[in-house]
Amino acid sequence: MSLLTLTADGDDVQAALVASGVIGLWTYDIRADRLLLSGDLAEGMGLDPADAASGLSLAELLDGVHGADRARVENTVHAAIVGGTPFDVAFRTARGGRTLSWRGRIACDGMGQPRHGRGIALDLTHEGGLDRPAQNAVNRMAEHAIALQGLAGHLHRPALARLLEGLIREIGHELAHHLQGRAGERRH
Repeated sequence: MSLLTLTADGDDVQAALVASGVIGLWTYDIRADRLLLSGDLAEGMGLDPADAASGLSLAELLDGVHGADRARVENTVHAAIVGGTPFDVAFRTARGGRTLSWRGRIACDGMGQPRHGRGIALDLTHEGGLDRPAQNAVNRMAEHAIALQGLAGHLHRPALARLLEGLIREIGHELAHHLQGRAGERRH
């Protein structure tokens, strides 16, 4: 007998999602600018669940994002739409003092135009808030900077190489800052 039996039972799936920190689902019809949110997600953002179930514009959704995080969230979503890429953005809610992470993917149509997005939202309020996504962002920045340094080596441009070395050094300091903040945490 298996230690874990997966079933199609909706209650099991719901329990697993809740245990993973998932508080809701979202879909986005980009052309119509309509976001549909599950009830728990709408409530978590301080938005009216009935309005969210019938569809909100991106601007209306951003009303649920803390003012200091709003531009960053909007820029992240727009960059994912333009690039047709997945994204993960953490932010504080405007009401309720929660920290959420929106994760999803933008899908394009046959012509390569962004058509719709789908994803989940996680509640990070009790998991160190924005620190984990910030550390992930610094890690990604380091990867990109190292790749840029490799590409710039082929150009034989010393000034560009020095700028990239400075960038890598600054990213290293930021990464060290995040690692020092986690020094007291238990490592697996």
